[in-house]
Amino acid sequence: MKHFFKSCILTVIALLLLSSCEKDEPKVKRRGERQIYVLTSEGHIYDLMGDRIAELPDCEYASEIISDGNDYFVSGKNSKDKVGYWKNGKWNTLHIDFIDNVSHETQGIAKWDYYIYLFDYPYILKNSGIFPLDSCENFNTSGQCIAVSNGKCYLAGMEYHNGLPNDAVLYYEYKGRYAKAILPKPSKDVSGFATCIYAYDTDHTIVGGHVGHEPCIWIDTVLQVLPRMFNPPQPTYDIPLGHVNSVVKLNGHIYAVGFETDDDGHDKAMMWVDGVPQPIVSGRQEKIVFSLAEELIAYGDDLYMLSFECYESKLPNGETDTKLDIFIWMNDRIIAKYNNIDIVNFTVV
Repeated sequence: MKHFFKSCILTVIALLLLSSCEKDEPKVKRRGERQIYVLTSEGHIYDLMGDRIAELPDCEYASEIISDGNDYFVSGKNSKDKVGYWKNGKWNTLHIDFIDNVSHETQGIAKWDYYIYLFDYPYILKNSGIFPLDSCENFNTSGQCIAVSNGKCYLAGMEYHNGLPNDAVLYYEYKGRYAKAILPKPSKDVSGFATCIYAYDTDHTIVGGHVGHEPCIWIDTVLQVLPRMFNPPQPTYDIPLGHVNSVVKLNGHIYAVGFETDDDGHDKAMMWVDGVPQPIVSGRQEKIVFSLAEELIAYGDDLYMLSFECYESKLPNGETDTKLDIFIWMNDRIIAKYNNIDIVNFTVV
C-alpha cells in the first residue's frame, strides 16, 4: 500500500511538471488561425483586410506593437504623461515614483512570462521596477530597440559625440542596472548606427544598423559588414548606402532587411539571408522611386515582413504623381496592402 501511494504521488508530480512545461511552451497557431495587427503612429490598429479594428484611448503617439498568445501590447505616449502601455486596447499605468513629474514616451516594448519591459529614457522598466542605463547622456534609439530572451533584456541604439564619429551601443542587464558595450567598427573614423535587436537562447543577440556607408549586423557583438549589390558614388559623410532595419533568426538562418542605394541614388528594399543580399521586388510595372523593408517577425516556421514602396503614377492629365504602398509579406508572398496610413509596425497574433 505504501508503494502504491508513493507511486500515485510521483505520478501526480510528473503530471504537474508536464502541465507546467506545456503551459510555458507558446502555442504556434496554424496559418488560417493567425491574425495580423498593424499599428499606426496615431494608435490605430488595422487587420489584414485593412479594416480599423481598434483605436487606443488617450494615445498621443504609438511606437511599437508586440504580441503574446492572443494578447497584444503597445508602447507609446499617453496623453496624460503617464508611463505604461496598452494591453488589448486598454491603458495600463505603471505605478512608479517618478511618473507624476516626468513626460514619458516609451520607445519600445518587450515581454517575457508575466513581465513587461519598456524603454523609457533613461531607464528600462520591468513591470514597476526601475533600472537605469549607464552613461546614457548622449544615447538615442527608436522602436524595435529592446528585446528579451528567457528573462534577459537587451537594448540597442546610438551614442552621439557632438560632431565626432558616433558609436553603436548595446546595453545588457548587470547587477540591477544596464551596462554599456560599444559595438565594434571597422575604423574609429566612421560612425556606428544601430536601430534594431533580436535576442535568443538567453545570452545571444543580433543587432542591425550600419557602419560608415555599409549595412551591417553585430552577432554577439561581433561585426559583420554586409555586402551590397550596387555601387553608387561614395558620399562625403557617413550617409549609409545600405542599412539594416530589422533582424531575426529562424530555423538556423539569420535574416536582415532594410535598404540599399542603387547606382542611380534610389533606395531599394533588400534582404540579407546569412549575409547574402537579395532585392525585395513586388512585381510592380511602374517606376519605383524608392522602397525599403522595415520589420521582420518569425512565427513558427514562417517569416513575416513589412515593406514600403513609393512609385510613379500617371494622372489623367498626363502628369505623374507619386504614391506609397505598404505591404505585409509571408515568406516570399504579399498577403496584404495598405495605403495612406502611417504604419509603425505590426505583429502576428
